[in-house]
Amino acid sequence: MPTNKPPFTFHMEEEYLQKMKYIAKQETRSLGNLMTHLCKLHIIQYEEKHGAIILPE
Repeated sequence: MPTNKPPFTFHMEEEYLQKMKYIAKQETRSLGNLMTHLCKLHIIQYEEKHGAIILPE
């Protein structure tokens, strides 16, 4: 299924990657879905503390 989501690549320690894969499997998620979920949670927490992030149009 095609997606309009832009790809994003980053580097992380091998240990973190393996642990993230483990967590994703335990939660029946793909690794990409888990990373997206964690990003959303962090954004929510950040905005609760610092206010809404207004993006330029």
